[in-house]
Amino acid sequence: MEKLMREHYGIPKDTEARLWSCFSPNASNELTNPDSTIQDEGLFQDQVIVIDTRSANGEWHRPTRWLSYPSELVSNITANSAASKMVTRRTIGDGSVNNEAESSSSSMYTSTQPGLCGLCNIGNTCFMNSVIQCMSNCPPITQYFLNGDHYEELNETNPLGMRGEIAKAFGELIKSLWSGTSTYTVPHHFKLQVGKFAPQFSGYQQQDSQELLTFLLDGLHEDLNRIKKKPYIEFKDSDSRPDLEVSKESWENYQKRNNSIIVDVFHGLLKSTVICPDCSKVSITFDPFCYLSLPLPQSRNKYIDVTFMPYNPPEKPLLYKVALPKKGKVQDLLDDVSRMCDVNSENLILAEVTKHHFRTVFSREDSLEHVDERDILYVYELPVRDNTDYHVIPVCHWEWHPESNHNLSQLFGVPFFIVVPRTNCTFAKLYETIIARLTHYINHVDNKNITMDSEDSPMSGSENNADSSKEYLKMGLFTVYNIDPSSSNAVRKLHNDGQAISFPDEFDQQYLALQWTVDNRNKYFNNLADIRQERLRTSKPSSVLQLSDCMELYTTCEKLGADDAWFCPVCKKHQQATKKFDLWSLPDILIIHLKRFSYNRYKREKIDRVVEFPIMGLDMSDYVIGKDDKSTIYDLIGVCNHYGGMGGGHYTAYAQNKLDRKWYCFDDSHVSAVFPDTIVSNAAYVLFYMRRKTPVRAMDVH
Repeated sequence: MEKLMREHYGIPKDTEARLWSCFSPNASNELTNPDSTIQDEGLFQDQVIVIDTRSANGEWHRPTRWLSYPSELVSNITANSAASKMVTRRTIGDGSVNNEAESSSSSMYTSTQPGLCGLCNIGNTCFMNSVIQCMSNCPPITQYFLNGDHYEELNETNPLGMRGEIAKAFGELIKSLWSGTSTYTVPHHFKLQVGKFAPQFSGYQQQDSQELLTFLLDGLHEDLNRIKKKPYIEFKDSDSRPDLEVSKESWENYQKRNNSIIVDVFHGLLKSTVICPDCSKVSITFDPFCYLSLPLPQSRNKYIDVTFMPYNPPEKPLLYKVALPKKGKVQDLLDDVSRMCDVNSENLILAEVTKHHFRTVFSREDSLEHVDERDILYVYELPVRDNTDYHVIPVCHWEWHPESNHNLSQLFGVPFFIVVPRTNCTFAKLYETIIARLTHYINHVDNKNITMDSEDSPMSGSENNADSSKEYLKMGLFTVYNIDPSSSNAVRKLHNDGQAISFPDEFDQQYLALQWTVDNRNKYFNNLADIRQERLRTSKPSSVLQLSDCMELYTTCEKLGADDAWFCPVCKKHQQATKKFDLWSLPDILIIHLKRFSYNRYKREKIDRVVEFPIMGLDMSDYVIGKDDKSTIYDLIGVCNHYGGMGGGHYTAYAQNKLDRKWYCFDDSHVSAVFPDTIVSNAAYVLFYMRRKTPVRAMDVH
């Protein structure tokens, strides 16, 4: 890279030069190792690199103590030059450097209250920044690192650890955040160390903050584990022994292999009870936990908007909202519509409409898990269903453009179904049926003159209806095409030749398209129905949850699935046993992860419901079954927030400063005061609570 920059700026080989990576106008890092790679240095696309040269009098243009660069350097980067995107040369003369350096670096080196230091985003690292700020505002942890206690407890030989590198990098970052000398700092070295030991975090893609927190807690624990040689401990079953005895044994055995500041502060104990459904074997185990991942209760029902499309023209379409069990079937939805509309459910079809064509026509046995609440759904009434004497044919509207062939972007209006005889269906009969179905969409038609009595069809018809159809035939209101995407002859025009039309046995991908000219569409087609549907579509407001609702669900007895069956030592086989979690003991700092991201085989989604949680006085006594003399009252000290959807979005943090007890928002490099009543929102993702009366030494930030 240095070679490229020298060539780009014409810097002679014998001129001494050095490189700086700049993360913002006030934060940069000198690149001192010529053998390091771009990945080693954590450089990312479009980052500014400055090359500095030593002048003839032996002085550098950019003093080592100056860690900022003037903002006008950014303007020298042009979008049209790949090389200039990457490199910038320091060109300000000797006389102006010191004055400008002093003013440019002032924002970074302004004295500020310890702990109120932002973190520069160095390429989609907001997920990491939010976790660091929450951890930084855990008083026992911050004091431990500020005192330098981690140097005395580094375990650099632990094969499960990171040679002490994560602990050292985190300690350096904590000291920087609490130095009181900077408004923000760059977590560059910490990011490099994390990426070195956890490659999933080495790039610059957005990641999950809770996954980063899990890695950090585990990494710090192993780097600071006071146990240098872990003994082998044989697992013992509870064998109906008292819970107090088994829990004490489990915790003591755990501490024989795991003893660190992370265990001291963050680890509690869970009681797990598993019961075999066949032999009733009860297995009780006590397992340490570092955080609680709480599921969010979801409604057992789906609230779905469907528009009922009657087949008889005088009846208008109607919008309904139906509440159905999430694990129900399409038949359940059709039955509900049948009762509300007083029609036979056997004559109903559910279809999803996307961009004016049928995206999916559902089977009655399809699960409602296939149906999304945001889908545009129609329930169509048909005069007959599953009758071998008739065809059920899908029909779409197509606006004709002379310069282009048929494509989905030219479709408009609401598609519909028609029913015609399988035999002896002429073009005139087809056209008559279509016109009758379009009564609500065609202007200048007297509905009273259109009936549908006919000898050879299940729908009504009459001479008046035939006359009306003939009138429109003469007018050439639209042209009818058969569309078959799977055929080489994909678009086939149907002619009024008096012959019976040959239709396929099944309309799979095929449909009829009514080709309207622009003039005919504007003159005769009425879009009122479409507009009305848009106005009628509503969404069900999400209800507010309580944190206690999530705790209740977490501690509820559940049956294990086939994929996570339990091996019964009595039956000697895997069983779908019942399992229950209980909290036996709680740590000084309780981390609660709200499981907002939901996954199943059909979709991934984020649950955006508000979970109300207390800022002060979270009482966990109802959920802790182990008895000790420690307080079960907790106060909130930090929140990691996630805004946006799956696979992206933005992370921020709220945290309470230990020195002034006020709340602040940490949004990457920006720190601002906030009122406590703004903290509870649907963005809250990870909560940090500290036990009241937790012993913490006085905060020494110097």
